[in-house]
Amino acid sequence: MPPIVVGLLFCILSIALIPTPASAVTITGRVVGTDGQGIAQAVVFVQTLPAGTSLPRQSQQGVMDQVHKTFVPAVLPVMVGSAVHFPNHDQIHHHVYSFSRTKSFELPLYKGEEASPVLFDKAGVVKIGCNIHDWMAAVILVVPTPFYAVTNEAGEFTVSGLPSGTLPLAAWHELSHTKGEETIQQIRVEQDMVGVTFSLALAPARPRLPVQGVRGSR
Repeated sequence: MPPIVVGLLFCILSIALIPTPASAVTITGRVVGTDGQGIAQAVVFVQTLPAGTSLPRQSQQGVMDQVHKTFVPAVLPVMVGSAVHFPNHDQIHHHVYSFSRTKSFELPLYKGEEASPVLFDKAGVVKIGCNIHDWMAAVILVVPTPFYAVTNEAGEFTVSGLPSGTLPLAAWHELSHTKGEETIQQIRVEQDMVGVTFSLALAPARPRLPVQGVRGSR
């Protein structure tokens, strides 16, 4: 089974372990730019939960793989307290690191499954890089609740398993001029909802360094 598929199955299993209340509901919508076009790889998440809502007791885990000198996925949301694994399925060494204030860490040169998982115990943005391959970059967004989703290419999202009540729903994107807390919409959730829309103004995408070398080289 391809490593990317294994990683996705691992994430799906982790989410499946989250207990959902009997009255769980779903919110669907879109994140769009100022031109009305959908924004991919935005994260929509619940900022806080109603008083008395119990959080899942299972430990949360995530996976950010390294395939063809690329981090997969490029944007990974995880809940505070999650342990993230960084398998390296390239046939070369990588040196994963972050100097972000939210979480600073280093995983020295390794291949395969050697690296220990990293605990993300504070909410915020964590920029990930490789000390050997400068063009490799990704972001981990550590969010305060287990209810979140990443938008698809059309900017669409679905957040499922939500408890009833008034929920502050926020949207984030790496290039957004607007801070996540400034996007919050107070959504009264009593049944499944559709049509929730966030509008974000994005900065121009930063140019990426081209991938250098070939698979199998350092």
